[in-house]
Amino acid sequence: MLAFIRAGLDHHAATCPLMPRAILLNAANHELFGWDELWGIPVLPDERVAPKRFRIDCDGSAFGLEAEVAEAIATEAPAERPLVVPVGPREGEPTATQLCSMSSMR
Repeated sequence: MLAFIRAGLDHHAATCPLMPRAILLNAANHELFGWDELWGIPVLPDERVAPKRFRIDCDGSAFGLEAEVAEAIATEAPAERPLVVPVGPREGEPTATQLCSMSSMR
């Protein structure tokens, strides 16, 4: 796990201009490993992190953004479309104009 975290920090350093605030571990893994700090970065428990995984938390982190987007999409009202019902005489039936002219003929 330590090698994966180091590789993650190296990748973060190469792709993000911001310094990491913390390394997040699942609470059970945090307790198991007992790390409070690695390479000067705090190691914190976080239940949102899956077991055997880690997250690097920084100001540029999108962690949790997926849930916010899903919530926004779920609460967004669907666009209302007018109900269009095709109206007209069936084949072989007289139109309204034909009915009116037939009634005036009587």
